[in-house]
Amino acid sequence: MDIEKLTKHQIILLTLLVSFVTSIATGIVTVSLMDQAPAGVTKVVNQIVEKTIERVVPQNLGAAAVTVTEKTVVVKDDDLIAQSIASVQKGIIRIVARGGDTLVARGIIMSQEGAGLTDRAALSASGATDFEAILASGERVPLTLPSMQATSTPLATIAVAVGTSTGFAPVKIVDISKVALGQTVIRIGGISADTVGSGVVAMIPAGAPGTAPSMIEASVSSATPGSIIITLFGEVVGMITAESTARGSDFYSIPQTAAPAAPVNPTETKPATSS
Repeated sequence: MDIEKLTKHQIILLTLLVSFVTSIATGIVTVSLMDQAPAGVTKVVNQIVEKTIERVVPQNLGAAAVTVTEKTVVVKDDDLIAQSIASVQKGIIRIVARGGDTLVARGIIMSQEGAGLTDRAALSASGATDFEAILASGERVPLTLPSMQATSTPLATIAVAVGTSTGFAPVKIVDISKVALGQTVIRIGGISADTVGSGVVAMIPAGAPGTAPSMIEASVSSATPGSIIITLFGEVVGMITAESTARGSDFYSIPQTAAPAAPVNPTETKPATSS
């Protein structure tokens, strides 16, 4: 076939044929490359959902049609993780002996009044009688233990004398009934500076009938007392305690059952002492 003798219609058909074959070949190559790519490359990180709701008002009411557009934008996973870590860091404290710098345990603040939680065994094992909390801002404030609390739980309720300080922000505790296997969690720990790691919920041990589980297992571990794991939305899921570590460095005590229902009354506290 002599290409120079083709008519205009034949040239157009030939061009369409070449384009069609090229598209098929490109699609095959693309699919093959995507199958060989790591899972993280093919993960969808951007989702934009737009929903339009239209409500028509009868003209006899003297009103025109109203259209309301709602847009929900989910940011990239990396951005969401960074934002969640930054928000939770404001509620994390480092507990040291009064006047000292050696870390006894980490802890969290859950209310504007300074009520929080930490690993009970770490305080007892330190041998110290007075403690201080180093806030996210670097400010050091006194820390005490409420006199009225259960001593059989791995988590101790603490009272941090935040006063009028603005160097912290309370954290939120997740509803453990809404946590699912495989859900992404982020670990925040470290002896001095904060260190992070990511993993998923590996197991939620079953508790007694009608009771919430006391521990949770994640695929990310920590050896620092008071280290926590959080959801992608900055809610605390679990905390490292002596009791959880006894089962493994990837087990975390669930703070939901130990969280104080009401603000700690400073007049009902006592110095944190070893036992």
